[in-house]
Amino acid sequence: MTTGCHAHSVDLTLPEASELAAVYALESIKGFGPQKFREVTAAGLTATDVLDAPSKLPIAGRRGDAFRQALDELTRSGIGEFERRAEAQLSRARDNAASILLHGDAQYPQALRQSNNPVPVLYVRGDLRLLTHARSVACVGSRAIKEPYRQLQEDFVTAAASAGWLIVSGFAAGADTVSHRAARDADGLTACVMPCGLDRPFPPENRPLWREFLDYPGAVLVSEFPFGTAASALTLSKRNKTIVGLSHGALIGQASATGGAMYAFRFAQEQHKPVATFAADGTDETGGNTTITRKGGTTFSPDQSDHHAWRSWLDSLDPAL
Repeated sequence: MTTGCHAHSVDLTLPEASELAAVYALESIKGFGPQKFREVTAAGLTATDVLDAPSKLPIAGRRGDAFRQALDELTRSGIGEFERRAEAQLSRARDNAASILLHGDAQYPQALRQSNNPVPVLYVRGDLRLLTHARSVACVGSRAIKEPYRQLQEDFVTAAASAGWLIVSGFAAGADTVSHRAARDADGLTACVMPCGLDRPFPPENRPLWREFLDYPGAVLVSEFPFGTAASALTLSKRNKTIVGLSHGALIGQASATGGAMYAFRFAQEQHKPVATFAADGTDETGGNTTITRKGGTTFSPDQSDHHAWRSWLDSLDPAL
């Protein structure tokens, strides 16, 4: 089902069906995750290359032997199932004016490729160039964000977007929606990382914003999940890892100690990316802010908008500096 179309012109990028099918086939092998696809790409190989000739797989030892045996079994049993799936996904992509990027593609986001979660397939609606923007910052937080944190999140994003930063967030209610709207209202750039297929807007209350962003040239919608995938607890968690992977640092405006936004903090720690937050107010709703401060995150005052401190932190993230 097509939920909208772009009013602006977008050049689509789609892989050959055979290569997408090969990627799906490799993904079906237990343990063959994003890091293994990185090794394949680093060796100058494609998924089709290693599927056609398992001996080329650049993974040594018993693990590599197990993968090669699994590849041999795939080859013998045939990959018709994956070919049908690839054709179906390509058809859905065309119906939704979407691109499909593979890990080895030139347009694949460099920040994500260098992270610990270089997912093998990205589904994209909007301008692919936004995903390779030189400066990107994740801006996330609680679905139940409260004042003054809501206003601080909006002010921070407005300042960052106005300074040319791509604002990356997860399209959830609360802090994510504040971030996306603030970026748009500043005529800035924003990437919406979805926990579902790009034909299934989530959450339902953000459908109007979804339609707006399909027509806004500064927005791009991206997912690691195929068309038709519904949001779930697992996809919501994995989505946070991709948000961080696409970014050079993360602002977590408000989070409880056990809130979903703390996944982003943990993933940022794994990926050695800087994290900032606003000082906690001593309540349970900002227990996550306390944790981030205690573990060395940059902490901004919640009393006023400190644009100088924000700019200094953002400049420290800039890979060009």
